[in-house]
Amino acid sequence: MDGSFTKLGTILVILAGVWITEGSKILAIFPYQGRSHNIMFEPIVIGLARAGHSVDVVSHFPPKEPVEGLNHISLKGTLHFYVNNMTASFARTMMGVKAIDFISYQEPNDLCNLMRLPQLQNVINTDKKYDLMLTEVFGTNCYLAVAHKLKLPVVGVVTSAMYPWAYDTVAESPLASFIPCQFTPYTNDMRFMERLENLVIILYSKFLFFYYDKTVSEPIAKKYIDDLTSLNDIYLNFSLVLVNSHRSIHGVRSTSPAIVDVAGVHIDETQQLTKELEEFLNSSKNGVVYFSMGSMVKSESFSKEQILAVYDSFAELSDYKVLWKGKMEEMPTGLPPNVKMVPWIPQYATLRHPNVKAFVTHGGLMGTLEAIHAGVPMIGIPFFADQTFNIAGYAHRGFAIHLDYETLSKESFSEALRKVLKNPDYQSNVDRVSRLFKDRPLSPLAEAIYWIEYVIRNGGEPLKSSGRHLYWFQYYLIDVGLFLLAVATLVPLAIFLFVKKLMTLFSGTRNNNVQIKKKTS
Repeated sequence: MDGSFTKLGTILVILAGVWITEGSKILAIFPYQGRSHNIMFEPIVIGLARAGHSVDVVSHFPPKEPVEGLNHISLKGTLHFYVNNMTASFARTMMGVKAIDFISYQEPNDLCNLMRLPQLQNVINTDKKYDLMLTEVFGTNCYLAVAHKLKLPVVGVVTSAMYPWAYDTVAESPLASFIPCQFTPYTNDMRFMERLENLVIILYSKFLFFYYDKTVSEPIAKKYIDDLTSLNDIYLNFSLVLVNSHRSIHGVRSTSPAIVDVAGVHIDETQQLTKELEEFLNSSKNGVVYFSMGSMVKSESFSKEQILAVYDSFAELSDYKVLWKGKMEEMPTGLPPNVKMVPWIPQYATLRHPNVKAFVTHGGLMGTLEAIHAGVPMIGIPFFADQTFNIAGYAHRGFAIHLDYETLSKESFSEALRKVLKNPDYQSNVDRVSRLFKDRPLSPLAEAIYWIEYVIRNGGEPLKSSGRHLYWFQYYLIDVGLFLLAVATLVPLAIFLFVKKLMTLFSGTRNNNVQIKKKTS
């Protein structure tokens, strides 16, 4: 879709929302201290403020510039940040389902106890009448207690593809047969053993989430919120969930209308390059390779051997230039002359530059969505959480190569660079997916604002599943299946017993007739 048309659509939806939904009062609470998550939250709350709503936002990341209608309640400095300070070795400890322990067991102790702070106590005990609460669906539910106290409908935001436990918010369920859990490396095409493992991981992760929710998050929430019964009851009663997903990258799946895909909502098409970076990108003969491990993992924390192997691979690309996000003072000596290293880079502006031919990434969803939008093939070196899942999906669709960090070498990295830069299939595949990703009736931001205002106007009831009141065995038709199994078993058994009885009677009658004949003869 043409960018100008998308922007026009966004403006029209926002103007329509202002006319139909008078300026509402919205409370947004985002207690997690990772910048990569805030990248998705910020454009939504700013978009709501610009649509005429009054938005109070509680987070660790104040907006760079004041926004009319947006009041930021800062948590900055109350917790350690996850911004360019995570080592590669530490990140590897959160691979797969190990991430659940981190986000649902370790983090809630810090995040939930922020409710003791005066700025959050003021929110909890406010007399202000809000119309809706916006919060993240992640590893802890404790802030749903605030919505309970203030009697607010809740809209959740998921910064990845849907977590297995996130479906429960709107009485849906992941279909493990073709929807892979993001804690696996699987795609929509799974063999039998992969489907089996996928199901086990989905069930196990849901168990852990709800167990920690009951034993960790809920007791902390009850310290700060009076008359709180169960967080789970609130969690199972969301009005809407905005998810960072799209069918072009995560496959087509049948879901409730209360689950709305808004992948790419964070992409800022107005972002500009600095003059220095633009001159560097323009100066390349054959193109540029962009290298970034995101906003959390430091590429400087790679082992010296791995960094030198990457140096050697880049040195061989004499006709290409490399732009690397990193701190030069913390790197080994020997950086090749065709490599420029800077500590901060406007990422989307870089990716959409026509000279950028490949993106070396950790596989975080925000950055890879920007690459897909810009049409840039990738080399992924994933570390934790959903990163392996993301790169595996892109590799399956033919526009990325997955490299394992533990076995990263000059040979493997050079081979990946040759394939992505020289094989035109990678570029054509990402161009096709990029076209599908952008082909929508509304921009992701307009979509998000429309559905939030829909909940304000109509409540969440019209979007809720008709099956939410069913027991699990009714939802999955276990009772019907058992009935049919019983019928399929008992009817043949009854027929067998009936026939057997007839045969017995017939045999007995025949024997009696034979004996009578013998006596008369």
